[in-house]
Amino acid sequence: MAAISKKEADAWDRVLDAAADLADLIETSEIEIDEYDLEELTIFLAMHGYTVRNMLKHLNRTWPPD
Repeated sequence: MAAISKKEADAWDRVLDAAADLADLIETSEIEIDEYDLEELTIFLAMHGYTVRNMLKHLNRTWPPD
């Protein structure tokens, strides 16, 4: 097993925390997705948070608008 630094471990913990929050959000929707795919999707999105944030930064409201 490769040794990782505390900084890398903390960064991975933040990814997992963000992925858990994303999973909670998705689970409140009507989207049907199995547990494995949900985990893979949310970790991917969390790992690419900077890019996702830039894609969404111009949205002013949640969808659909009132």
